[in-house]
Amino acid sequence: MEKINSPYEELLGMYVVERKEGFCKIGLSYRKELTNPHGKFHGGLIASIIDTAAVQALRTLEPKGPFLTANLEIRYLSSSSQGQIFAQGISSHLKGKFFVTQVKVLDKNNELIAEARVKSFLPSWQADKPKKIVS
Repeated sequence: MEKINSPYEELLGMYVVERKEGFCKIGLSYRKELTNPHGKFHGGLIASIIDTAAVQALRTLEPKGPFLTANLEIRYLSSSSQGQIFAQGISSHLKGKFFVTQVKVLDKNNELIAEARVKSFLPSWQADKPKKIVS
């Protein structure tokens, strides 16, 4: 389990489960403080783990950053109060300094909770760099 060097992610208890080129899996354990009034993971928390998975996947392609979220589209499919949730992000180069990351949020039983598309802007990306495309 790898910690994420960010005060917000530390506050929420997020951690890196797996990381490879163009991919990152983030984990988060259930705590009552992270739930809605029905005892399920809060929708805002789901949005946060999606954004974090996108950024951490991008860090495998461009370690320096910064990483700016330009657009975040989420489809919430179900709720969960399972012990853990995981967000898996796969990033690829879109055009210029823009990248897109597809993210799936799953519970510990691999049930799909949400899926998202995150468009990010990387100001430090150099157009003459070889473009790493993940399929």
